Amino acid sequence: MTSTESTDLRLTHPTPELMAPVALITADVVERYQRDGVVLLREALHREWLLLIELGLQRVMGNGGQTKHTFYDGRPDQFLETVRNFEVTPELQRLMFDSPIVEMMAALLGSEEIWLYSDEFFIKGGGAGRTPWHQDMPYWPLAGDQIASMWISLDPLDAEHCLEFVPGSHRDTMYDGFNPRVVNDDPRRPYYGEDLPPLPDIEGNRSEWNIVSYDISPGDVVLLHPGVLHGGGHTPPKGRRRTLTVRCYGDDIVYASRPSTKPTAPITPGLSLQLTPGDPLRHPWYPQLRPKPVWQRPG
Repeated sequence: MTSTESTDLRLTHPTPELMAPVALITADVVERYQRDGVVLLREALHREWLLLIELGLQRVMGNGGQTKHTFYDGRPDQFLETVRNFEVTPELQRLMFDSPIVEMMAALLGSEEIWLYSDEFFIKGGGAGRTPWHQDMPYWPLAGDQIASMWISLDPLDAEHCLEFVPGSHRDTMYDGFNPRVVNDDPRRPYYGEDLPPLPDIEGNRSEWNIVSYDISPGDVVLLHPGVLHGGGHTPPKGRRRTLTVRCYGDDIVYASRPSTKPTAPITPGLSLQLTPGDPLRHPWYPQLRPKPVWQRPG
């Protein structure tokens, strides 16, 4: 089932670029996010911020020192992702410090302090394959409630080719992740292989799941809990899908252990030597964005 009714919110102001996007984060949005783990906000980002993201993507793709991971390597449906671009990309730094994205996250999470967990670009050309069904939370060494991702597409998408979600699944089982190293052979092969239950076969049993997706225009954003089951649609032969995901968290997030068979993602050497489970997730790997650092304030 594809639906937009339960989570589709649209600005009605004739000039949304003049409104503070943080005003979109109403009490109803917060309640929907907590209940469903996914909320669509229409016309939330001005085209100037989309241009800044596009310039940042161009810089990242031209940076030979920035690692790009390939899914379905060597196949016609391959696509790229690249993570932790903030520190080497001035455009993303300006996005985090100048745009309304972080204030929107703070309002959604009910936290005056906000840290960046990671940012991630996904670049899909024509004919690119699906992103396998998964949750983000199993890969991340953290626990708590005040966390969200903002999924931003630079390209218009119809619901068939958008990210897909299972609302409410963040409140149920935390499954093992899929193993990206063998995704060519098995998109459900467990990442850790211990402690966590394997992913269900959602794609093979779509009618048994309440799957939602959306028609997307540039400027629309999806707020997504990392515990929600989600997967990406394929890209049509002449299409493309360039998206940025910004992951932020608030005061109550703490360090948590994961099975020791694989590193958490993004790979963060030394983190487990400095934090123990239950410690607040405070580390230079995760820069604080709000309150805004003194050197980022005007005047």
